[in-house]
Amino acid sequence: MSAETMQVAVAAAGLWTGPDAVRDLDAPALGNPVQLREWYGAQGPAERKDLWGRLDTQLLLGDTVLVDDVKDGWAQVVVPSQPCRKDARGYPGWLPMSQLAEPVATGGPEQVVVAVPITDVLVAPGGVPLIRDVSFATILPVVETAESWVRVGLPGGGTGWIARAHLCAYKLNDSLPTAQQLVTAGRQFLGLMYLAGGVTGHGLDCSGLTYGLYRRFGQLIPRDATDQYAVGEPVDLADLGPGDLMFFRKAETGFIYHVGICAEVVDGWPSMLQCSQTDWDTIDTPITEIRHSHLVAARRLLG
Repeated sequence: MSAETMQVAVAAAGLWTGPDAVRDLDAPALGNPVQLREWYGAQGPAERKDLWGRLDTQLLLGDTVLVDDVKDGWAQVVVPSQPCRKDARGYPGWLPMSQLAEPVATGGPEQVVVAVPITDVLVAPGGVPLIRDVSFATILPVVETAESWVRVGLPGGGTGWIARAHLCAYKLNDSLPTAQQLVTAGRQFLGLMYLAGGVTGHGLDCSGLTYGLYRRFGQLIPRDATDQYAVGEPVDLADLGPGDLMFFRKAETGFIYHVGICAEVVDGWPSMLQCSQTDWDTIDTPITEIRHSHLVAARRLLG
């Protein structure tokens, strides 16, 4: 029996390791609509660190999932738009069935992508929010355009309006981003607190930042740092330059644990745009001595 195709119908849905992985404090993130600001705001570093082993990633409004099973109101799915070594079809996990809807049937081939950290889908141009806190890199089909607004198709067949200034045209596998485009887009998130599994404008982890930036520019790369290590062309560390992905590994573990984007190199020492669990922040600073000792590789995937 083939998996059923559905789409995420909320601004952001967590992809959990299982229904028993959620905590009482995660209730605001499990409904439809979700209460993202309440959920993020209730978590400091300790609560966010506790998401490891619980929340693997997040999905954005309109993301397609393949539903393999449904148990007690939870859907077991894979996410084709988040390539992953765990399943050849996409990232596997669980989310509440209530956060899914039938695929959008409205709109033509034209698509747009959210280019700001957070925006709202409105019921009408300048009207009240229909879906709050729609994130950077959310991709939706265009139904019609007005002078300052775009009407987009939504999962389940509805439509809503987003400010044109918050959107860019989207085309999968369009030209690769330049280093300046990557770094400029990424700097929108400076000061954003780290969130394990995060891919939204409310919270990111290290590979969530790099995944989201490439997605914004029409490039589908793997979700996790270990898998991102295989994309692009290898770069000798002596030739490291702006826009290159930088990968870090501890000798005692032997696996890639962190990724960031080279912002610049001054006197041979790189500054990196990164979402850092060590700092619980999104920063753009010269890397530390410890980070430098863990820097093992770089990859280039630039236009």
